[in-house]
Formats: sequence, structure tokens, C-alpha cells
Amino acid sequence: MGMIRLKNVSKYYYSKGIIASGISRVNLDIDSGEFVVITGESGSGKSTLLNVISGLDTYEEGEMYIEGKETSHYSASDFEEYRQKYISCIFQSFNLVSSYTVYQNVALAMQIDGCDPAEIRQKVSDIIKKVGLYEFRNRKVSKLSGGQKQRVAIARALAKDTKILVADEPTGNLDSESADGIVDLLTDISADKLVIVVTHNYEQFRDHATRIIKMHDGKIVEDTGAAVRTAGEAVPAYGHRSTRGEHRAKKDSITYGTQLRLGVRNTFNLPAKFLLLLLVFLFIVASVSAQYVAVKRQKDTVAEVGWNNYFSNYDPKRIVVEKQDRSAFTRADYDALENAPHVEKVIREDIMYDSSVFIENKDFSYYGYALSLSNLDKEPDLGRMPEADDEVVLAGYDDGWTFGDKPDDLIGKKFTVSTDGGLGREVRVAGIVVLGSGMDEDAMLTENNMIYFSDPLMADIRKGMYAANSTTTMLVNGTEQTVYPGSGGLNVNENVPEGYILLPTSYDPMFKEGYAAGKEIELRTKALYYDQELKLMIMGTYGEKTFESKTGLKNLAEHDGEIYISEMDYRRLYEKGSFQTSVFVDDTKNMEGMKDMLERGGYHALVLRDHINNFMSEELVSIVQLPISVIVCLAVFFIAYFVIRLILKSRGVYFATLRMLGMGKGPARRIMRVELVLDCMISYALFILFIYLNRTGVVSSEQLMDHITYLTTRDYIILAVILLVMAVLISGRFMRSIFRSSAMGTYREEA
Repeated sequence: MGMIRLKNVSKYYYSKGIIASGISRVNLDIDSGEFVVITGESGSGKSTLLNVISGLDTYEEGEMYIEGKETSHYSASDFEEYRQKYISCIFQSFNLVSSYTVYQNVALAMQIDGCDPAEIRQKVSDIIKKVGLYEFRNRKVSKLSGGQKQRVAIARALAKDTKILVADEPTGNLDSESADGIVDLLTDISADKLVIVVTHNYEQFRDHATRIIKMHDGKIVEDTGAAVRTAGEAVPAYGHRSTRGEHRAKKDSITYGTQLRLGVRNTFNLPAKFLLLLLVFLFIVASVSAQYVAVKRQKDTVAEVGWNNYFSNYDPKRIVVEKQDRSAFTRADYDALENAPHVEKVIREDIMYDSSVFIENKDFSYYGYALSLSNLDKEPDLGRMPEADDEVVLAGYDDGWTFGDKPDDLIGKKFTVSTDGGLGREVRVAGIVVLGSGMDEDAMLTENNMIYFSDPLMADIRKGMYAANSTTTMLVNGTEQTVYPGSGGLNVNENVPEGYILLPTSYDPMFKEGYAAGKEIELRTKALYYDQELKLMIMGTYGEKTFESKTGLKNLAEHDGEIYISEMDYRRLYEKGSFQTSVFVDDTKNMEGMKDMLERGGYHALVLRDHINNFMSEELVSIVQLPISVIVCLAVFFIAYFVIRLILKSRGVYFATLRMLGMGKGPARRIMRVELVLDCMISYALFILFIYLNRTGVVSSEQLMDHITYLTTRDYIILAVILLVMAVLISGRFMRSIFRSSAMGTYREEA
């Protein structure tokens, strides 16, 4: 049995329900050392027979043996491996890569075989010289004549250097002198290889062929047999027998480095294709990123309306901040926060921002959240700005009941301030800020009534707030008891010196002497951010007869059981500065960026909108938005795929050519993947550049500004990953279409 044997092999073609026979029940046995010439009129089946022998086309009936091995069970990848190891092809239509140079086309065959780069450089140059194209080695094939392209195809087949060389009309585009040289070269090659030539010009090969096969209507009608050349026959014009196969530094297949280089080369070698792909991927980037931003914008919209169970003064722009070392804020801290980018305002007295303060007299009462006058950024709508420490400004909605029927009547009136920690200070209303009408429902969801105080009054209120939100115990003669600031508990009295404490007479029996005066007690305060211990001397006790003289107060019944210390000692217990503040961003789009900046600056940041209750949670938004986002991305994927499929029409021919040369699906897929991923990443880089130019003001786009404000570094990374996955999936889908049929079938479809 010879190298190639066909036994009753038939090949059929299917087109629009019509079956046509390419070859029918062909029997043939050919071997190395033969120069086989197949002739016949057009449509006789000679090219089909050549394609079946070379593994470019499948067959439907019979069996083809390669060195005695059956091939009827071969898959497409098996035939690609067969072509890589056994077949060198010279095609009638050249099947060259038009965008490659002469050198690159010839080198491609050896690269697919995994040859050593040094050997490729040497042998490719020698072969190009043999076919007379050395001066054109760096010229693109698209700029060559038909005859020159034919010589490139022959040079590529010679470079491949396999056991079998098949040629379909190898001299059809050459002048007679060049054709004679090619015939002599093929004759030389056939000394230790099997050479099969399909030609109409039988006369050109008659004196060189060892075997003539004539075909008609898909069948062999004449076979001269294997008449091998006799010893002593004249040596052909190109000299000695081929020895190229004896020293080939050949690996199993194309290397990963070569795949990468080919992918990069293919990205840029056709400028029109590159620009079109760039536009498609820019469309993908814009569409996917716009959908990504839409989801985040929708979450922000939901976060605009809600409430928090702990922070009653909810605002979607609010971030509650504390220092990571839990120390009090300094002036430098406030300056840094207030001057940070995208900061709308800073509420220093944050602890009071969530606690209501009441002002009332016998005619009217008003409640709101306490803020410093430094946070009031507009002039009062009624009245004026405060001029004394005991003057305040009210801010609220003119809905008919917040300020009563006649808001003007409140100006200049006196009220008593009441807080969780007591206070009881008297203030006067200097002005009123009207936040909106009662019909402004959207604003009312995020705005609250406010009372703006002077800094001294704010210090008193804060002190009372800390007292109300702390746990205070008193250790008396080894007995610990809880005391509560305010009415009936721990209070300030100006008659008590610093370092002393005044107790009711009920404490005298706790000491064995029967009196408490001169003894030491310890006050302990435990708050959220600090613990404080204070040792005080008991200056004495008061009873019904001594209450007024010792305290300066009247009516013991209203103050029964109260404990008194000095103003300074009270401050030591409860006035420790501000440990918590609130930062308000200028736009909720900047919330994530602000949080990242604060945490890098040494703060803990609690974004309130991430901890809210509302009728539609962010999780529900995600549940609704996720399917929509997936559908949009799938639509973008398929639109992009079909457009890219049209743009890559020429790439189909390219990859079909690679298959003909023996490249498998894996390497071809990786080359395509490199090309599309590189296009995708260049598009993404341009997208990032446009965003940067928009940030710096070189260009102006509202859509790009949304990207700047909504997307964080993490989002850009996620977006890049999504785009990479889409590029890989598109390349995979495209390559599946290329490899769904035989190499020749794919070439016919794509050409």
C-alpha cells in the first residue's frame, strides 16, 4: 500500500436541496517518489480529488488511507493535523494573505509548523530567492501581479517542506520561462516526496510526470500507472534532491509567542478594518458603561427617599464621620473636611443633628434640630440675623401650622429652650428661614425643621446632649449608684466650688460617722467615645432648712434629691469636644468617591443612604434592573457580533487559509482573541481618555460627566472585565463559525 490510497471514495456537494457529485467511487494508490499529474476538462472532478487527498474537503463514501491508516473517522482537527504534517499546497487562487508581505506569507507556513525563528529567517530568504522574488520580499502581496502571487504561493509550499505537495494549476499565471523553472523545481522535489499536480496543460508536464491520471465526470478514466524514473536520468535544472526535511527544527505546532505576534499584526495591518472595529468596540464600551451608570443612578434615585431608624435627620447626601482613632475633631480636621472637593457643607455638632430641641412659651412651641449659626447659608426671609448670643433663627416650612398663622408675630418673642439634657435657657427669635411651602413634598422628605443657635448656646446644648447620652455613676463609701443629669439628678450650681459636690441629707447615713461632709466620692461617666473619672470632696449636705442658703434656690420640692457640682466639673464630665461630624456632598453621584477619600484620610465613614428604609430597597432595584441590564448587554453583544462578523468577512478567508496550511482551532482562536481583545482595550483606553478630557474641561459631555461622578476605580475595573469577556465571547463565536465545516467549505463560504 502506498502513502495515499483511495478505495471507492465519493464526494458530494449540497446546494439548495440539489446534490451534485464531485468524485464518484475513485480508487487510487500513490506513493512517495511519484510525480502525479491529474488532467481533465473543467468540472471533471480533478480539483475535488486534489482537495480530498489534501484533507481540505471531506468525503462521504469509501475510505482514504494515509500510510495505511483509515481517515473516515477523522474530525476537522484531525485533518488539520494531517495537513500540517503531510501536505504542502499550491492553490489555483493562491490563497495568500493580501495584507501580509511576501516574506510574511512564506514564513507563515513555517510558523504554523512551529519552526525555529532562526531557521525561518534563513530558509525563507533562500526560498524567496529561488522563486525570483527576493527584491519584492517586503512588498505586500496585494500589490503583486498574478504571476508574482503564484510564485509566492509556490514559495510558501516549498517552505512548508512536507511529505506530500499538491498543486492546483501551479503554472497557470506564469510566463513560459518561469513555468518551466517551476516544473523543474517540482520534479526535483518529487525525488523524495509525493507531488500531485492538477493542470489543464498536460504538455507542460508530460516529460516530467511519472504518472498521468485523466478524469471525466468525477471518475478516473485513465491511469498510466507508476512508471518511476530510471536511474541515470538527467538531474533537473534546480540541482540535487531535496534535503530540506532532514534538518528541520520543527515543533508540534505554532508557538504561543507567534500566535501573539500574529494577533497583534492582524490588529493593525488593515487600517480600515482596525478603525471599523474600533468604532464597534467604542459602541460596546459606551452602551455597557451607560447601562452600568443607569443602574447606579437608579439606586441613587431610590436612596433619595427613605429614613434611618437611628439617624432621624436623614439626608441622602449625608456621611457620618468619626476619626479612626476615635479622638475628638480638631480645628485642622474641620478645615480639611470643609475644603475637600465636592463637600457642600460640614455639620460640626453632629450629635445634636439627630436630636430635637424645643423652644416654647405660653403661646407657642416649636421643635427642630439644633445647628450652629455658622451653618446658616442664607439671610432670614423674615426678621434678621442674630446679634446676641441668646438670639436664634428658626427654619421650616410655611405650611400654616409650623410657624402658626402669623409667622411675623414670632419675631422678637422670648422662648425657653428644652433639650434631652435639660438646659432651660431663654432665647429670643431674631429671624425665620422659609424652606418651602407645605406643597413642596419632595423637599419635605429630605429637609427638616432647624433651630440655629450661637456657638455658646451650642456648647451648652452639646454638653446637655452628652450628659443625656452618657451613663453616670457615683461611688459613695463603696456603694455605686446611677445618677441622671437634669431635673432630680446631677446639676450645676454656682454656689458649689470647683472640686466639691453638694448632696442631699439622705447621704449622711451612708457614712459611719453619720455625716458626709469632708468625705470623698467618685463620679464616673461612660460615653460612646470616652470614659471620665472625677474625684470630688463632699462640701456638705442640704436639708429643708439649709436648701436655700446652700444652693441659692427656692422651693425644695421642685429640686428634691438633686446633686450639685460646679460648672467646671460638669464640663469635665460632659464637654469633651465633638467626636462625630457630618459631611454633605454636593451630589450623591460623588458619594462613593468621597467615602474612599475619607477612609484614606484616617476617618470612618458611614454613608446614610446605604442604611435606609424605604418602600423600594436597593436590593429590589437590583432585582428589577439586573435582568434588564443582562438583556441590554446581550442585545449589544449580538448587535456587535453581527457587525463585527461583516467587518471580519476577509478574516474568514484568512483563517480558512490558516486551516489549509494546517493550523488547528486552538491557535486560530487565540490569534482571533488577541486581535479583538487588543481592539477592545484600545477602545476602552480611548473611552478613559475622553473621560479624562471631560474631567479637565477639554471636552464637555453630560453623559461622560455622569461616568466621572458615578463610577469608581472598582467600577472601571469591573467594566473592563465585562468588555474583555464580551470580546472573548465574540471571538469564540466567530471562530466556531469558521470551524463548523471543512477548510475548503469554509473558504468557499467566506470567499
